[in-house]
Amino acid sequence: MAGNADLIEHYRQTHSQQVYGNTSVKYLRFLRPEITLLAPRSVIDYGCGQSSLLEALALGPGVELLRYDPAIPRFAARPEGIADLLVCIDVLEHIEERDLDDVLSDMRKLCREAIIVADTAPAKHLLEDGRNSHVTLQPNAWWQDKISRHFGQLDPIKTPRRTRAGFRTWRRKPGDAQAYAWLRAKETLAYVAGRIARR
Repeated sequence: MAGNADLIEHYRQTHSQQVYGNTSVKYLRFLRPEITLLAPRSVIDYGCGQSSLLEALALGPGVELLRYDPAIPRFAARPEGIADLLVCIDVLEHIEERDLDDVLSDMRKLCREAIIVADTAPAKHLLEDGRNSHVTLQPNAWWQDKISRHFGQLDPIKTPRRTRAGFRTWRRKPGDAQAYAWLRAKETLAYVAGRIARR
């Protein structure tokens, strides 16, 4: 298990007492077009928390869905094998900088391709020692350099907020730009319709 054991225990306690770590579903309209074009047969949500991200992505019955989060007892067992795609959303900023290379190395061993998003702004929550729960706060370029050391060349991806540094590890195929634009438009329409319906 990569990462600081004390921080993992903190999040284990936090998750056992409240709903926490479910922001990744806000990324659906940005993630689904990327994943649809990649067409993975297996996806792992690394640092999944209590999130229902994989179900919400609705990738179809033929896609194997895997979860890993050492702070969630039912997902604490590290998956075997290599997934076509790893997604890691708003997780890395919760890991101390000295442990990041170990965690990124672990992530790299579990996947062929990845979508990784890190928050670059302070969190609302504090740890018991008074530190911000985003213990590694760095700008977009820093994250790109750090992640690329493990995954190679990265392409930026759209995210719901400007304070997120988001990347994918693969290049789109020729002609995918048009398909991506159509899928994003479809997702945006569904998102707006859903917001209107909830009013």
